[in-house]
Amino acid sequence: MGAEGLDLAGLRRVYGRAGSKWFYARVARNARHWGWTEPGQSKWRLWRAQRQLEDVLGRKLALPARARVLDVGCGAGVVARAMAVRFGLLVTGVDVLDFHLAEARRLSARARMGARTVFRYSDFHRLPFGDGEFDGAYSMETLVHSYDPAAALAEFHRVLRPGGRLVLLGPMSTGPLEELPARARALLEPYLDAMTMVGARVYHAGNLPRLLTEAGFEVEEALDATPYYLPTSEAVYSYFRLPWAVLRRLGDPAKWLNLRSTVEMYAVREHVAWYVHTAVKPVAPSR
Repeated sequence: MGAEGLDLAGLRRVYGRAGSKWFYARVARNARHWGWTEPGQSKWRLWRAQRQLEDVLGRKLALPARARVLDVGCGAGVVARAMAVRFGLLVTGVDVLDFHLAEARRLSARARMGARTVFRYSDFHRLPFGDGEFDGAYSMETLVHSYDPAAALAEFHRVLRPGGRLVLLGPMSTGPLEELPARARALLEPYLDAMTMVGARVYHAGNLPRLLTEAGFEVEEALDATPYYLPTSEAVYSYFRLPWAVLRRLGDPAKWLNLRSTVEMYAVREHVAWYVHTAVKPVAPSR
C-alpha cells in the first residue's frame, strides 16, 4: 500500500508510535485535533473544547441533514461521527494509514453508525470519487501533511457539486517561513520535518485564500481563530512541560512527537495562527 508523494513512513512515525497512540487515546480521546474555548470558559476543559471545535465545523459547513460530506484525513473518525450525530450528515472519510481506518471502522461499528460514516483508503491528492459527488468537504488539521496543497485543493473542488462547501481548520505560520525570525525558524522548521507537515512550508495565513481562489473556490471567510485555540495550547503546555523535560533527558524523544509539539511549539506561538477557512464552489451562471 502506498501513495506517491506522501511520506507514509513519516506519517506512521507521527501517528503510529506507542507514544503517539497513547497521546491520542488518553489525552485526545481518539481525536486528532485541538479545541475551541470561548471567552470566559475554563481552559482546562480540553474535551469540551474539542467538541466545541467540531460544532464550529458543523456550523461553517451549514449543510442540511443527509448531505454528503467528505472528511479529508479522517483519522479515527471522531469528527466524522460528530458530524453525523450532531448535524445529520452522511460522511465519507479518507485516510492513508491502515490503522486509522481500522480504528475508525471499529469505533463506528461499535456506535452503530456504519450507515452514516464510511471510511476508505485514499491519498487526498487523487480522490477515488466522481466529479460533484459531495455537498461538502472539510480538513481538520490535515492539509498540513499535503505534499502539494494546490493539487489537493483542486481535488476538493472537483469532487464538490456546484454550491458545495469546503471548510479548512488548522494551524499555519503567520507568514512565509523565510520571513520569520531566525529563532522561530530554528524551532519551527525541524518540528515541521519531524511531523511531516510539508504543506505548512507552502501555505500560510497570508496565501491560503489565494490558493483557494486559484483552485476555483470563492472564499467566504478566513477567520483567525487563534484566540479560541490558545487556551487549549496553554493548558496542554502546562500539563506536559515537566513530563516532556523528563522524557527528553531519560527516554527517546522521537517516540513522543506529540508531547514535543505541545511544549516546544508553545515557544513560537506568536508566529503560528489557527484559521478556519470557509469556501464555496461557485454555481455556474444559467444561460
